Amino acid sequence: MAYVGKAPLTGAYQVLDNIASGFNASTVAFNLTVGGVAVSPGTEANCIISISGVVQDPSAYTIAGNQITFSSAPASSDTFFGTILGDTFDIGTPTDATVTAGSLSSTFFVKNSQTWSSISMAGSTNGALVGPVTVSGTITIPSGSTFVIL
Repeated sequence: MAYVGKAPLTGAYQVLDNIASGFNASTVAFNLTVGGVAVSPGTEANCIISISGVVQDPSAYTIAGNQITFSSAPASSDTFFGTILGDTFDIGTPTDATVTAGSLSSTFFVKNSQTWSSISMAGSTNGALVGPVTVSGTITIPSGSTFVIL
């Protein structure tokens, strides 16, 4: 899928470097880094920003590229913690027994409780047989394909 602007991070959760050393009650803009490398969160909503233990509403700051700008300058005594969340559509690992064959890619097929005389797969296809199954002939698995029998 094409994106206008920065592509989503897809669950690339990252803890931001501490920027509190720059807090002085007058500076509002700070560079965001992870391990000293500049990072550019997708939007304000992709971050959890905490100043002195208080999680900030995304309206309390703006993010442009790798820079965060607070609506009011943090005091020199304030602390900082920040996390980039990545994309909210990243579901992680599904719970056991929740993914059905209909949810899988069209290049993946599952057959169970069936009898086959032979099975022939197209190239770059993945598949699985889940018992009980019977194959009385041959199974043809081309290069670039994966086939699992459980």
